Amino acid sequence: MRPTLLNRFISILFLVGLLASILYLTAVIVRVPSIGAVLIEEPGDRYFVKSLEAAGQAEVKGIRVGDQILEVNGKPVREFENVKKYNSIEYADNVLVLHKDNVKQIISFPKGWTGDHSLWELLIQLYIPGISLVIFCAFSGFLYVKRRHDKAAIMLILFFVSIGICYYSSAASNRSDPVGISIIYSVLPLIPLLFMNFMNIYLQRFDVHFISKRALWSLYMIVGLVEVASLLYIWTNISSIRIYTYIQMAYSCVVLLGNLVCVYKLILKFIRHRHTKLHSLFTITLISHLVAFTPFATMNLLPPVFGEKQILPAAFTALFLFVLPIVYFYLSTSNQLFDIDFILTRFKYYTALALLPSFIVAIMVGIVILGERSPSWSAWFGIFFVIYIGMTLFLYAKEQIDQRFRPKLFKAMYSYQDSLDRFSRKIARVMKQSDLEAVLKQEIAELLPVNRITFLVVDQSENTVFPMGEHPEELITAEFLLGTVNALQVGELIELPYGLGLVIGRQRTRYHILWIGLKTNHTRYNSDELRWLKTMSNYSSIVFENLYLIEGLIEDLESEVRKEHSTSPWVLRLLFCLSENERRKLAADLHDSALQDQLLWYRKLEAVMMDHPISQKLGSELEDIKEGLLDVIHQIRETCNELRPPLLKEMGVVEAVESIIEHTQMRVNFAVDFHAKPFSRELNEEQITAIYRIVQELLRNADKHSQAKLITLELEQRKGTVYFRYQDDGIGMDVNQMIASFEHMGLSGIKERVTGLEGDISFHSEPGSGLEVVILLPEIMTTGRTERGILRDSYLIS
Repeated sequence: MRPTLLNRFISILFLVGLLASILYLTAVIVRVPSIGAVLIEEPGDRYFVKSLEAAGQAEVKGIRVGDQILEVNGKPVREFENVKKYNSIEYADNVLVLHKDNVKQIISFPKGWTGDHSLWELLIQLYIPGISLVIFCAFSGFLYVKRRHDKAAIMLILFFVSIGICYYSSAASNRSDPVGISIIYSVLPLIPLLFMNFMNIYLQRFDVHFISKRALWSLYMIVGLVEVASLLYIWTNISSIRIYTYIQMAYSCVVLLGNLVCVYKLILKFIRHRHTKLHSLFTITLISHLVAFTPFATMNLLPPVFGEKQILPAAFTALFLFVLPIVYFYLSTSNQLFDIDFILTRFKYYTALALLPSFIVAIMVGIVILGERSPSWSAWFGIFFVIYIGMTLFLYAKEQIDQRFRPKLFKAMYSYQDSLDRFSRKIARVMKQSDLEAVLKQEIAELLPVNRITFLVVDQSENTVFPMGEHPEELITAEFLLGTVNALQVGELIELPYGLGLVIGRQRTRYHILWIGLKTNHTRYNSDELRWLKTMSNYSSIVFENLYLIEGLIEDLESEVRKEHSTSPWVLRLLFCLSENERRKLAADLHDSALQDQLLWYRKLEAVMMDHPISQKLGSELEDIKEGLLDVIHQIRETCNELRPPLLKEMGVVEAVESIIEHTQMRVNFAVDFHAKPFSRELNEEQITAIYRIVQELLRNADKHSQAKLITLELEQRKGTVYFRYQDDGIGMDVNQMIASFEHMGLSGIKERVTGLEGDISFHSEPGSGLEVVILLPEIMTTGRTERGILRDSYLIS
């Protein structure tokens, strides 16, 4: 209970402090004008204007670089607090200026809620940072509601809020406000450290460390020292303004250092994990950090390190920091909260769609409203920005409105969706082509007012269309289909002279087309109807193709059964593949049910024996039961391994044979001498499984019948052929009488497997001379076609 109360107290305290800071910063930005003049002291206590910020009140009211400031608020310049600490006249009520032309002028900077703020000033100092802060806080609130107990989410919240409050306080910092400067100097250096903390916690789920705790704490100590020095200077008068120059340089250095460490660590992780499942993670984070960090580092952090002024205002370069929250918010929520990829795709689409109309509307609004006042480019930009954001949000809202209300307002579109759902359920039970045609015809007749629904067959080889009559519409349609038969695609919707055509299937040179005639209300097919028909065509083509394959399989099986000679290799392969699939299912069922139950009861028995006093006699009996359970568990595991040997394809054929030999020799009395050469070309899983089963059956046969002491196995590649040889020193047999005993010895199954793989097998044996089996398998099997033109291999199940 105490940790919960403490966490709640900390959360409330954090929110109160954040809200108080936001309200204070807002009051400063709105009430206090941004003067934007930096002074330089010359000998004799003379102060001149060194630089001016664009759109600042000093520039607007006629102060220029090189002008001398004689007084501030009616007193000597050196007595003004901000001049003494920052060489700045921010917060001044008025100044006495001596222009370059020796004209003196008193310039006032009135404060108040209705201060003289330009649109550009409010845009870059209040509106954009304010919107950013709202977005960051919204992300943070969303994360807190969904993941308040996740440490990574808490660090991400601090990361978001830190970026947002720093961006928002930059305007107050430019006004030399002590609170604004304090936030910038104390929070901004922590942002890269919060990022590294977040990555450490986030990557724990992948057993990856981003940065060591010692290095991270060292960075915290360095940042802490700079922060303490900065706060002492800001809130006390114990040092001169020269110290402030060094503090600025140190501050820029620590912020730059933190971000460089982040980039360095991301590069190392990217290189180390570029071939693992974390490749995309570090690619995204590295690119996003470079995009977000580079402008701010080069334009704002590096120049002060060398004693130069910033190249661009931080309000511009800070916009790139939006990339970081978006990316890390995605990393924290991907595949768990919502489809961020879908949202980002929509964002790119809507921003591109809104660009041109926003530009046109901004020009029209500017001409109508601001035309007479000759607005500046900043005013034009402000108008365009507001319209652009508004139009993008409207497009987002429209999509949600369409999803909620359009089906209710436009019943036809809603019926099309119902029709697709109904049609998909019906075709799941379709077993014949005629059933598919009946379901499709019924569904279209219910929704569309058409005068014709006819199924046509276009025979490309015979250049005919049937069934067709002598009506002019039918003759023209047949001629059109024959003229475009080379361009027909299954699943496509084609426009006919008198209606539409749905290409629902193809059988060799024949196309099956559904001809939908013109609408009885004499209107064209609208976009919703065309999309619906296109989807129906795709559904039908898939079902048609499956029915065609099933019919072909049945016909080919019937053809093989009618033949008097031996079974075809592809049929044998099909049967063995089905057998292996059933073995796999049985092994999975045994492992997931019987084996797990045995393990559970074994653990329960073990717990009872340990937790309760048991007599010696009863303990001995329970120990026997425990050992019996272990034997059963071992037998089930052995059975599972025999039914479906694990990782056959990953091991390769040589390792697979070695594993079955090692397993067999643990329970037999004969020795196995295996000679194998490395394979230059890998076999497929079907071939590896077949060789594994052949070796398994031969060793089982040797154990039961051969009475052998030594078995020799050879396996190698020979010019496109897999050579396998088995030889034992057992009792042997008469080869002429061996055929009759195949069923009892399992050798008939071996022969059928070899035949299924299009190989050859030979047996050599005499009584008292052991048994020799030589098998030759082609590395690449032929793939003959049936009479229907379909690959026989398409039937195989792997």
